[in-house]
Amino acid sequence: EYRRQRQMCIRDRAIPDQAREFAAQLCMSLGTDGLRGDLTLVRAARAEAALQGASKVEQKHLIRVAPSALRHRLRRNPLDDSGSSTRVERALAELTAPKPESLNT
Repeated sequence: EYRRQRQMCIRDRAIPDQAREFAAQLCMSLGTDGLRGDLTLVRAARAEAALQGASKVEQKHLIRVAPSALRHRLRRNPLDDSGSSTRVERALAELTAPKPESLNT
């Protein structure tokens, strides 16, 4: 019964379209192996949101769980000797960096 209550608590966390889009963008930028990387990421972020007492999944939840949720789904790049967690963190930094404003000239 306790386990079922916990599962229901996690399922009650809303996943806004923005969160789904961010998860998909991250997985595309990493070239994750397979089609389930974004689903794994969103599920882990939903559990993180529940632990934090949040009513919905936010970008900060996705960022927090991304390295552990995605590092085993990365394709090995023989030219990149950095660890998989480092690759995830690098992709996160690129996605969350402020975008330069376009010049209107």
